[in-house]
Amino acid sequence: MADKSLPQLPERIPLPPFPNGWYSVAFGDELPVGGVKRVQAFGAELVLFRGEDGVPRALDAYCSHLGAHLAVGGKVVGNNIQCPFHAWEYDGTGKCANIPYSSKIPPRAKQECWSVREQNGYIIVWHHANKEPPAYEIPEIPEVTDPKYRLFKENTWEVATHLQEVFENAIDIPHFVVVHGMNVLRGDFQTEGPFGALQLDMKRDDSAAQAQVNEKQESQIRSFVWGPGLSLTRVTGWMKGVSVQTLTPVAPEKIVIRHRYYVSEDAPADKMSEFFDFYAEDWVRDFVIWNKKKYRPVPNLADGDGDVGKFRRWYSQFYSQPVEQVSAAE
Repeated sequence: MADKSLPQLPERIPLPPFPNGWYSVAFGDELPVGGVKRVQAFGAELVLFRGEDGVPRALDAYCSHLGAHLAVGGKVVGNNIQCPFHAWEYDGTGKCANIPYSSKIPPRAKQECWSVREQNGYIIVWHHANKEPPAYEIPEIPEVTDPKYRLFKENTWEVATHLQEVFENAIDIPHFVVVHGMNVLRGDFQTEGPFGALQLDMKRDDSAAQAQVNEKQESQIRSFVWGPGLSLTRVTGWMKGVSVQTLTPVAPEKIVIRHRYYVSEDAPADKMSEFFDFYAEDWVRDFVIWNKKKYRPVPNLADGDGDVGKFRRWYSQFYSQPVEQVSAAE
């Protein structure tokens, strides 16, 4: 009998919709000093704001007083967020710091506070189903801060899928041939704690892929996964660049994927545009399938399908409840 105390899982993708981890809620340049931003993530509403000290903070969006949305008309006062309804102010810890018409602050006048980091060009928030503190930190991406690299382009998509489906796709070797026209020579996925590293060696004949192939039409892709919400991809060849990928769950079976592409300062703009348009189109080909596919907890696998079992065992660490996702081939 199912445990009724556990959250009911969606039918099409029966996985907990909000895995535990760090998630991007904005890029740093989208939140100026004094800026306020509404964030929809993890099935919740947050207010993200940057105080006069330049530090970003995130709180539950609905005021503990009478429920006004702090990000809709709210404003920054010093390092606090002020409610647009009655001007109550909350500090970065969620504590009510000021009520302009009262000298006594009610003890329950506080907002839930979210752990926030700003690095690698984005602002990330820690989500955990059981409200546990951050279990790991995200490493720096050198290309983001290296003055020899520049931000070249950005893409944003909303996709009807689950975060796990996106990363599992990367170890699905046969789909690279069918969907992307890639001849994968070698695929290897290694993990260490909440981090994963994928190596793909392949041959490509596409004209737009010439920036990353050698004289034998071979290329290498190196992807790094940090928890369920952040990854980056580097390619080889004369093109020096990196794609920073953020995945944020908004609602069950609804995620937002954002890419930012950083390239070396001496890279020719026309070639970079051609390549990253090509790179983005590769992702779009997967979206078409993800938007409609049904997740199989116990898949019917064949030889050569990739190590689905290994991936799923690794990914299960991001859930606070057990889920059925066992490889039938094991």
